[in-house]
Amino acid sequence: MVRARRYLVLIAVAASCQAQESAPTEAHSRVSCSAGIGVLYLSARDVVDLVNSTASPFERVPQFRAVADFFASVALPIADDLLIKAEYAYLSGSYAVPSAFGQAEYSIAVHAPSLILQYVLLDRGVYDLKIGAGGGIHFGTLTTTLVGQSNSYSANGPGFVAELEANTAFGDNLFAYLGGAVRWDLIGELQSATGGRPLATGTPVTLHFFGVSARLGLTYYF
Repeated sequence: MVRARRYLVLIAVAASCQAQESAPTEAHSRVSCSAGIGVLYLSARDVVDLVNSTASPFERVPQFRAVADFFASVALPIADDLLIKAEYAYLSGSYAVPSAFGQAEYSIAVHAPSLILQYVLLDRGVYDLKIGAGGGIHFGTLTTTLVGQSNSYSANGPGFVAELEANTAFGDNLFAYLGGAVRWDLIGELQSATGGRPLATGTPVTLHFFGVSARLGLTYYF
């Protein structure tokens, strides 16, 4: 009976140790860098109105447009569950419509540096989940090409972002990045990049836009 009790105690201790080894362990916030690419569905109302004003009557572009979203960021912990992230995003897309003067093309490029405060919702070492919000001063350019002639117009203004970020481990330090964000930019009236003249349409044309993005990339934890 005593020997049987000893065996039971040994089995219980072994099972407890095994459970502790297999249970996910929590990890504190760590320094990380991320990079990747995504798709941003944006609505730039003034630009769309400009495009449609030069298009043929039966050729209209929709309000929402998919553009490329390239990003890179560095995140630094400021508390166990808080991080400050410096992010640079580059957004690029275009519209092309037939007009009375031939094919008309409009290209958008936005440089969007932002500081984002992140809160760690969950961190289990091999995966984590964060939410964040922030913004910065963003810079945009609209390039128009009509009858073989190109003109560029630029502007800047505040931009805001709210995001959800998840990372899952490939190894000890390398993680897959999955993210989504909502953007609202108030980039002001477009003016000629050379002479500072506004875009001549009779009414001011801005690069204000609203957009929703999905992203894929890699994160490295130090």
